[in-house]
Formats: sequence, structure tokens, C-alpha cells
Amino acid sequence: MTSGADDRARRGSGHGDDRRPPAAVEGDPLEEKRLAGSQVYRGKLLDVRQDRVRLPDGGETLREYVVHPGAVLMIPELPDGRLVVERQFRYPLNRAFLEFPAGKLDPGETALVTARRELIEEAGYAAVEWTLLGAVHPVISYSTEVIDLYLARGLTHVGSRLDHGEFLEIVTCTEDALYEALDGGGLTDAKTVAALALYSRWRAAPSRACSLTITGMVQGVGYRDWLVAAAQDLGVDGWVRNSREGLVEARIQGHREACDRLIERCRRGPRAARVDAVVIERAAPEAGLAGFVRRP
Repeated sequence: MTSGADDRARRGSGHGDDRRPPAAVEGDPLEEKRLAGSQVYRGKLLDVRQDRVRLPDGGETLREYVVHPGAVLMIPELPDGRLVVERQFRYPLNRAFLEFPAGKLDPGETALVTARRELIEEAGYAAVEWTLLGAVHPVISYSTEVIDLYLARGLTHVGSRLDHGEFLEIVTCTEDALYEALDGGGLTDAKTVAALALYSRWRAAPSRACSLTITGMVQGVGYRDWLVAAAQDLGVDGWVRNSREGLVEARIQGHREACDRLIERCRRGPRAARVDAVVIERAAPEAGLAGFVRRP
């Protein structure tokens, strides 16, 4: 899983009250250095800032931007492959848009905690399997917002819990139908377009190299031995180990179909286990990894 340090670097820990992300590359010749700044407006959603910055040529100018807490988007996939989407009226553009469920992070929440909460609240589904497909910065010209994109599978319908004043229409679409809507101009929401592209790329990849974190009652129930046998049966390479936090961690790599079947099995585990979540993140292929073993 992404470490806390990695998550802060990607989202930005900020400087003082500024909360802007640090420079992506130290010594970047294009970097603009903040000299001073102030808050222009603070509303329920928007936190607008104006900074005075030094330009690469030594000159100065003003930059205005919106500080955002970050957000998540979920692609809920039903067992038959259909995707859960929603129609939501967006007041600034005065019409309803087709979107994947999404929501902003509350203070102190991780992206995954927000994703699990928002999927229930908006779409009415709980999910066991969570795959981090990537992240996007939707408006880099004037906002610090970053959106984590998750594929949610192993769905159970539990009923939505919409916020007061929130109105949504939940529909299901095939992947092809969403591309038809994109081609026809019926799908224009930037985060949904980006998420659909990453979803399709994930589905079409010929191979997988992933880290898995399995939570729930998964230690002391034979989960590791079960996973070794399941991986060997499917011809997936990797390893599995218990963590000090009471989790089971695994690394898998191999053909896409075999890895996906193993991940689906991990949602169930051995008979005595009770799996709460399987969280998947892409990883670079590990050279020399052959067979599937237990690690301390």
C-alpha cells in the first residue's frame, strides 16, 4: 500500500498555513517560488488564495488558486460487468451530468476511508475489493485538488444514505455504453472520463504486478497457507506474509486472468477467515520472483 509519506508527497503537506504541494522535482528550472500570500475568500467549499511568486527569470507576479482537501472517485463494478454511475445536477452548468460516484475527503480521512463511506452514501453499495487505479489533478491551472481513482468490486447493496439536499439518480451502464456516451457528448465530466480510461487500461493489461493488503479476521486462520496453495494452483508468482498490524500482505505477479482470479478468491479466503477488504495497488514487476512462498 502507499505509505503515509508517499501519500503526503502526492497530495502535498504544504508550508505553514499555505497547504500547497511541494515542488515535484527539486531544482526544477520552471519552479515559481512563493514569496507571500493571503486568503481571498473562504466559503463552505472554496478556499481561495492569492500568492505573490518569483518567476524563473527573477520577475514577480500574482497567482490565484483554490485549496482543496482532495477527493476520491469510485468505479463500482457489478458481478455481470456493468458499472454503477449516477446522474447529478450541477448548478454552475445548469444541467445534470453522468458521473461515477465521488466525494471529497473529510478532515483526518484517508482516501480509502472516504471511498468506502462515499460509495455507501451515494450509490448504496459496500465493496470488499478496492483497486487504486491512479490519481488525477483535474484543474491544475487553479486548484490543488487531486482525485484518487478506485475500482470497487465485490459489491453488496446496502442502501444509500444521501446528505440533506443531495439528489441523485443511480443507473447502470456497460463499459461500451459509457464510451458511446463519451463519443456522443453525453459524458463530459473530466474525472469520469479519466477514470474510464484508466479502468479500460487496467482491464486490458496482459499482466499484473500488484501489492495486496487483506484486512479482517485473516491471521491465525490459515490464510497464508491457503493463499500459497491458491496462487500455486493458478500459476501466480509472489509471496505472502503477516504484518504486525494484524493484516495479511501479499505480492502477486503474472498473467492478468490468473491474478484477477486469485484476487477474487482472496475476497473469500479460507473457511475460517472473515475478509473485510482486499486493497490492490499496482507495483513494478519484481525481478527474479518465481513461484509463490510464505515470508516471515
